[in-house]
Amino acid sequence: MPGLAARRDRAAAALGLGLPSEADALTRLREVAVGAGDDFALIFTPEGEPYAPLIRNPLIRNPLIRD
Repeated sequence: MPGLAARRDRAAAALGLGLPSEADALTRLREVAVGAGDDFALIFTPEGEPYAPLIRNPLIRNPLIRD
């Protein structure tokens, strides 16, 4: 989308928000993606099989997800 970065910057400035660096944004995205699976497993009801998470936290094992 042409001009998206400029529009984003104007919107952030108008709202008084600071934009995170790319590294900070990716770190936060990974934290949220990995952390969401710690609390629940999304089940596809007709088959009763859980969806596998896209990103796994190697330190935490979800008993509802088979490896």
